[in-house]
Amino acid sequence: LICSSPTHIPLINNLNIASGNVGEVYDEDVFMKIHSTERPDINIFVNVGGEEGGEGTDYEIAFLENEYLEEICKDSDALELRVDLLSSQTRFSVLRSHQNLRLSSRTGSLRSPVVVSEVYDGDGGRRIMEDVLPVVFTVRTRNQAGTYEDDEVGIGKMVELLEIGLRGGAEILDVEATWGESAWGELIKKAKSKSKSLILGSHHVPHEVIGDLEAQKWAEVCEMNGEADAIKLILSCEEGGKGVEQALRVCKEQVKGRVPVVAMCLGEDGSYSRVLNPRMTPVMHPALPFVAAPGQLSAQEIMDKRKDLHPPRNYFILGRNIPYTLSPALHGRAISVTGMPDQYLKADVETLEDFVDTELFRGEAFGGTSVTIPYKQDIMKYLDEVKDEATEIGAVNTVVVEEGQGGKGAGGRRLVGYNTDWVGISNPIQQRLSKGEDVGEEYFLVAGAGGAARAAAYVGKKFGFKLLFWNRTPGKLADLVESFGGEIVESLENLSDEQKKKLRVVYSSLPAGAEFVLPSNLLRKDLIMFDANYKPFNTKFLLQGEKAGCVLIRGSEMFYEQGIRQFELWFGRQAPFGEMKKLVMDSCKEE
Repeated sequence: LICSSPTHIPLINNLNIASGNVGEVYDEDVFMKIHSTERPDINIFVNVGGEEGGEGTDYEIAFLENEYLEEICKDSDALELRVDLLSSQTRFSVLRSHQNLRLSSRTGSLRSPVVVSEVYDGDGGRRIMEDVLPVVFTVRTRNQAGTYEDDEVGIGKMVELLEIGLRGGAEILDVEATWGESAWGELIKKAKSKSKSLILGSHHVPHEVIGDLEAQKWAEVCEMNGEADAIKLILSCEEGGKGVEQALRVCKEQVKGRVPVVAMCLGEDGSYSRVLNPRMTPVMHPALPFVAAPGQLSAQEIMDKRKDLHPPRNYFILGRNIPYTLSPALHGRAISVTGMPDQYLKADVETLEDFVDTELFRGEAFGGTSVTIPYKQDIMKYLDEVKDEATEIGAVNTVVVEEGQGGKGAGGRRLVGYNTDWVGISNPIQQRLSKGEDVGEEYFLVAGAGGAARAAAYVGKKFGFKLLFWNRTPGKLADLVESFGGEIVESLENLSDEQKKKLRVVYSSLPAGAEFVLPSNLLRKDLIMFDANYKPFNTKFLLQGEKAGCVLIRGSEMFYEQGIRQFELWFGRQAPFGEMKKLVMDSCKEE
């Protein structure tokens, strides 16, 4: 939710934005970036700087008192900065306000996605920030409930402000689509070529009720000739809330799924449209001493009303002999933090049929499941579709329920199988590689021959590495080479000079008890050593790499990364990265 009160389009789907009038903001990083275009949806945001649907008041962005900000950030997913309402709009002041706001959000943010800075950390990787809320950077003309004149001079000034937002790394730029390509064309080119800022094409109709044909025309305009990453159409509805669903219905008919849609109606009569709207819903917050605009609801009010529309569902970890799995704690925490009514349970069963032949799997309340050994292959026959990456890896670790007809799920819903283990391997490696690094001549060594080794081989192939495979019983590696290409290595002591020199990643899927280590002549400070085990926290393999100054990736990081992807597939919104990471790391370090 955006406090006024996340391939895929990151950040924009299912966003709630918090709104209240605040003022000026810092951060040590300029050019903040979203972690991955694979990360979709935010749910609620808070507007900082003025009223939605009204002219508001001029404000300097100053730090919100902690009593407000900490509470606001707990149940908001992003912050909207109304730049046109700042009393000082110099380049320096706007950048300072933007970054100060981001920094201020650290005091209480629980739902924060991971944000990656293009500023490097000194070791070749990019800096990770996991405790800040994304920023929606907004300017408005007077006829769109803002302050600037809707003429060439006013629009020119607003474009300049949006370019400052681009420079400051705002995750989303809210652009009035009616300005036309002659006004926003260059801004869009810069956004597409030089940053990861997303474009939200928007239009408001604040003072009249319009028909469907006109509403559809405005929805088309908001697409900005196909350049918008999402569209936002805000209409007015009739007294008593008649037509409250018009904006959402018309927008969906217009875009036909091409881009995410934000669609609501203004005022008290349009209040319920905020419940219906699935993404980027502005909310007020009870911690604030005012309501930013008529009809706004709090995040909790919206989530409570949505329970009536979407009854709670059950999610599971499916496996055998899994008493110590972290998955229930991980997803239970994420569900709690995001305010959803669902629950995540353990299905520890002797046979797969003990799960799939029951209401747990067949019932209306089934929302999806994680899958672990020994059922990652056998579950496939019970699904309507298995995604390509899961087919190639040969394992499903995530089942997602999709609305539809003719499927194997309750009411004809479709059951779709994914593999997120590869995401848990890919994301940490990507963060450690240098920007623009060409890996085509470098080697990726996979130690082991099980399911995790297949996911690692898939990742190595996807990156473009040359693959090497080693196992204590080499006969088990033939299937890996057949599936992914590469070369079997019989002895790590006897790699060629080229292989030793260009070895970039070593991924060990071997049990910690195997006490696997590398020959000392393979150790270099730029070597990435990745251990699939998340317990114990320090294996003999990792301790060897730590002593040699190598780049380390623990299985704990793989675990929370794949879990984050599961959460996003199930719920269509961004996961609370920092909270999920903290839970896993705290648990693993206890060992």
